[in-house]
Amino acid sequence: MFDQIFGNYLVASGTITKEQFMDVLESEGKIRVKLGLIAVAEKLMTEEQADEVNKLQSIMDRRFGDIAVEKGYLSDDQVTQLLKKQGNIYMVFVQTLIDKGYMTLEEIDAALNKYQEDQGFTHSDMDALVSGDVDRTVQLFLPANTQLCDKHCGIAIRTFIRIIDSSAYVSKAYLVDELKVEKFAMQELQGDHKILSGFAADGNDLLELANKFAGEEFETVDLDALDAVGEFTNCINGLFASEMSGENVDLDMLPPVFYENPVSITGNQFCVFPIHVGGKEIKFILSIDADIDVK
Repeated sequence: MFDQIFGNYLVASGTITKEQFMDVLESEGKIRVKLGLIAVAEKLMTEEQADEVNKLQSIMDRRFGDIAVEKGYLSDDQVTQLLKKQGNIYMVFVQTLIDKGYMTLEEIDAALNKYQEDQGFTHSDMDALVSGDVDRTVQLFLPANTQLCDKHCGIAIRTFIRIIDSSAYVSKAYLVDELKVEKFAMQELQGDHKILSGFAADGNDLLELANKFAGEEFETVDLDALDAVGEFTNCINGLFASEMSGENVDLDMLPPVFYENPVSITGNQFCVFPIHVGGKEIKFILSIDADIDVK
């Protein structure tokens, strides 16, 4: 998810073009991250030291890590840890940007610092973002809330990425008392907690979810398309209820409900989590232990 979040930020800030961003995404699968780049990015080596080792590699048939250890720039343990990061999406994205000549490492570092400042993230937050761990990333974009909300949203986003679109990404969630939407599919859970969750969007944006989940090509967000969205919501809630049952929390799922015409959702501080997919924004709505009215 990091490449989508940071890449879209770079496009929005005018640092790279949309075409360059798409080129990077298409090329990521062909890139093998250089160990020297990771060592510099992790502040374990300077660029000058990495360049020196790269030049030595050109005249010595030896691996980067072996030479760096011999020169005293890295330890064996550090080389082992760096090798584990070669498949990290953050490093792949950075390596691709550099290989394409779209940005230098210094420019990427500066953009990351600016992004961190704009988002109000701590260094620990940024470590979570570049880790590639979906759960850690999701928590960064959630408002201060309950562990139950974190868990439910984590399952929802993981399932969306796994089943609907692996290139989907999130932006900051927010709490509201009212939200007007044009299309909405929701489901309630009752028992030890009162939960309402679902997906909402304007126009035909929910087709990005409905078509991919149903394996069909709905032309508009009608009741059939909303039924597919409801089934996907049911899938998420089933996973959530199953996990909660392992913690002795009892939850029963009611049938999904669909709203084909514009509605106003009102309640006390429910969560709206924007998910971006295919250039569209779909809102994941979640309310826990609060009264929600939809009309």
